[in-house]
Amino acid sequence: MPPSEAKGLCLGFFGILRFAQKDKRGGQNDAPHPVTLSIADTPRPIEIHSERVSQQSLALLGTIGVMEGVPQEKVAGTSALLLNGKAVAQQIRERLKFRVAQLRSEGIHPCLAVMLVGDDPASHTYVRTKARACESVGIRSVVRHYPASVSQAELEAQIDAWNADPSVHGVLIQHPVQKPLDESALLHRLHPSKDVDGITPASLGALVAGEPAFGACTPLGIITLLDAYKLSMEGKHAVVIGRSVILGKPMALMFLNRNATVTICHSRTRDLASYTRQADILVAAVGKPEFITGEMVKPGAVVVDAGYNRVEGRTGDVGDVDLASVAPLSSAITPVPGGVGPMTVAMLLQNTVVSAERLTGS
Repeated sequence: MPPSEAKGLCLGFFGILRFAQKDKRGGQNDAPHPVTLSIADTPRPIEIHSERVSQQSLALLGTIGVMEGVPQEKVAGTSALLLNGKAVAQQIRERLKFRVAQLRSEGIHPCLAVMLVGDDPASHTYVRTKARACESVGIRSVVRHYPASVSQAELEAQIDAWNADPSVHGVLIQHPVQKPLDESALLHRLHPSKDVDGITPASLGALVAGEPAFGACTPLGIITLLDAYKLSMEGKHAVVIGRSVILGKPMALMFLNRNATVTICHSRTRDLASYTRQADILVAAVGKPEFITGEMVKPGAVVVDAGYNRVEGRTGDVGDVDLASVAPLSSAITPVPGGVGPMTVAMLLQNTVVSAERLTGS
């Protein structure tokens, strides 16, 4: 593995990982202190010369770095590797349980606050799922449910209160917040240090600039899943279908930070298949069930299905990729469900724990 790719394993949820930390007294750490981190797929351990690496940073690398023992399953009837996001996410959760226990032993209880507006059934389902996930690793979850008639001023006051509350370490504004309420104004108001969903303008701007910020959970989960299976991104052509601020745009930036060549496609792209057939790594976030078919995929491609669709007459979620026609051509592929979805939730939990560690100096 080239040194730049190995460095990429340390980028984690920030796109970059800053090792320089302040100690609990508020001062800078002492002179640079070499730490040897053994990273899989390297011919020898890599020495990272940095400011003294804190326990927090080492724990972070332990969560984000290449994992051992990920399932090596094949899609039935094909040679394609099944990228088991459910299994990898469970490994991450187990590590987070330990870190949460450490924090709680110091009197710190990681807390995620969630703002839920209106009565959209899907939003309520997502929030319940996230609350259960928090509970599974020991994170406290606080949900504030507001009627659709709530005023903008009341929502902004709640964001201000959470920003100022030292017992709250992460804040999630459940999308969508329906008009005439201004969701963008709420995101602007949220302090970046508590933006564990990684979608405020400040967080996205930091990702562009290569500065520390929390990564958007779905693209971060995809990067982490590819790392877990030791799938290199450096020098590869990554094609992302979708340009949303929660997936497509941050996904493209994270691939760029891993030295991939990136193409973004969207609803106005002409002759979409001419681009997807060039992809070494294809990420589909189209929002159309089984839209990506075998004739649109390059043989040997890694295919990531980030779609979740409901189809009448079929039970469960249906992805954006037609697994039956694409899997025989791909070298690796994510299932739906059990691929990207569990990784997204795991990244939200991870970002919340890291925020608690950072905000409290633990």
